[in-house]
Amino acid sequence: MRRRSPKTAGDVLAELVEMRVENARLRTQLAKYGARPDEVRSARVPRLSLEQVAEILDGAGDAILVVDLSGTVIYMNNKVGEIYGGREILGRRFVDVDIFGSESLQEKEVWSHDLTALMQQDKPPLAEVELLRGDGTPVYTEVSACALRREGEVWGMVVVIRDISDRKKAEQRLRDLYAEERKARQQIEAEMKRRLDFMRAVAHELKTPLTPVLASIGSLTEELQDARLQKLARNVAQGAAALDKRVDELLDLARGEVGMLHLRLESTDLRPMLRSVADNMTPLALSNGLSLTAQLPPNLPKVRADVTRLEQVLTNLMNNAIKFTPRGGKVTLTAGYHGASVVVEVKDTGPGVSETEKKHIFEPYRHPEGGVRVRPYGMGLGLALCKMFIDLHDGQIWVRSRLGKGSTFGFSLPVETGGVMAPPADKPGKLWKVLIIEDNPQIVNSIALALEAEWPHAALLSTRMGEEGVDLVGSEHPDVVILDLGLPDKDGLDVLQEIRLFSSVPVLVLTVRQEEQDITRALTLGANDYVTKPFKTRELMARLKVQLRRQAPTEEDAPIVYGPLRLDPATFELAYGPREISLTVVEGHIMRQLMLNAGRVVTYGRLAEAVWGDEDYPGAVVTLRTYIRQLRQKLQAAASDPRLILTKPSVGYSLVRLA
Repeated sequence: MRRRSPKTAGDVLAELVEMRVENARLRTQLAKYGARPDEVRSARVPRLSLEQVAEILDGAGDAILVVDLSGTVIYMNNKVGEIYGGREILGRRFVDVDIFGSESLQEKEVWSHDLTALMQQDKPPLAEVELLRGDGTPVYTEVSACALRREGEVWGMVVVIRDISDRKKAEQRLRDLYAEERKARQQIEAEMKRRLDFMRAVAHELKTPLTPVLASIGSLTEELQDARLQKLARNVAQGAAALDKRVDELLDLARGEVGMLHLRLESTDLRPMLRSVADNMTPLALSNGLSLTAQLPPNLPKVRADVTRLEQVLTNLMNNAIKFTPRGGKVTLTAGYHGASVVVEVKDTGPGVSETEKKHIFEPYRHPEGGVRVRPYGMGLGLALCKMFIDLHDGQIWVRSRLGKGSTFGFSLPVETGGVMAPPADKPGKLWKVLIIEDNPQIVNSIALALEAEWPHAALLSTRMGEEGVDLVGSEHPDVVILDLGLPDKDGLDVLQEIRLFSSVPVLVLTVRQEEQDITRALTLGANDYVTKPFKTRELMARLKVQLRRQAPTEEDAPIVYGPLRLDPATFELAYGPREISLTVVEGHIMRQLMLNAGRVVTYGRLAEAVWGDEDYPGAVVTLRTYIRQLRQKLQAAASDPRLILTKPSVGYSLVRLA
């Protein structure tokens, strides 16, 4: 077969023009933007001159060269000369140039013996090759190649050489950092184990001498006849018991901090435990001159819990309340269920806790600023352990308090799946209770007048302070809350966050803030609706009606299953394969409609009617868009690339068909 003569640089550049400038790309773009079919078919890219192509290639950031079938370099751009200059490259076989580093001899062999086979591949593999600069210093490169064909026959190859030295350094740095992190993690784990071993040893050394003391003190008290000596013996017994308890707490805390504290969870009705603790604490309260009241419902839904640990939590909270409430005060234990949680609270009439102390009250080993013990909650181990136990139950713990106004410590636990109880049915002529947390008296008056006209039997509560608003939610149990965000004492979003710790009461945010981040954060924290000022009274009343109508899901709703999705309408818990996702009430209603109509578009109006009871609900499209964004963030890793919930512009949303 007759061999073709080598091509000139001009021929090579002409081929590069045909290879890099594709008429198909132009036609695709024209079709995308609505060109007529005949315009698309006739479109042609103007051919560049050889000088223009040479100028383009010389300006490239990568080194580009072309070799023929023998491996001889027949073209190179300026970058090749800049990096690997000082050698005669053009017109020589690439492998004969002293350009390969010591670590790339294998690649050199491929270019020497298997170049023809390499050229026959449609997409030759990328290779990382060590090459030598003009001054002899090595440089890591990534070499890619593409065969050049004419009439289907390969006649050469274009080679692109990219400097990846910075990337290699970054990769090595990452490897070094990973090794350092692994070493540090191993050191931390070893230190945590040593700490736990030390705590066990300390516990053993303390409990060993305590054992005979505790065993003997009871007998000693019975033997003593003198009242003064009996009192001294009881003091010894109390001190020994307290020390024994502190040792147990210290060991539990150490286990929890290293992740070795485990619970024995079982299906539990908390009411017997609550009643038992209240009965046991009553004599202590009476001896301190206090009244203790337990306000417990006739029944509670079951929770998954370690009863022993919860009894420890409740005993600690009640003991603190009794210990730090002055004589003549009152301690109240309450329990109830709100949505998908059981809520337990201990309220006292003691001196209260400052805002500064509240921020750190559940931290161990912390003393108050200035060294003055105003309210000794949270200064030792008890409250830190309470928080640790509640966290291990996937619950929440909180404190509501103001100086001079007493404190309320509470915790909530998630209801066991399938154990949500239907709230008692509303009695005829129910007196709705609306709480307004707003510092503008004119706005409060206008809402009060509207309520009087709309619901003459409704009760209105109002406060201008966020802290007092949180207290009113806990004590008055309103049916709906109207919340301003700009309050004198604290940000309204912080108030919302505190309310959501213990209550699922519908909250309608009423504010001048119109920024998307504020709206998104409010809805994320649990707001049921968001209205901006100035507002229309009629619209506000309509939105309030919606919240009052929809605040309680019905028990009869059966779980909805679609593919890997399972929605419980009673709790709005969504299972997506192995993942458990908690939805807000509004998100739950939206997801319910999408699952019931999977594969079909659900219109904005239909979604608005399902969520708010009105297909012409004001601002529904914008509000739904925010909730859909939140749903996508919960369901998939990249919310900006929706794959599960699709948008039908100007119509609504649909759930994709799942296998």
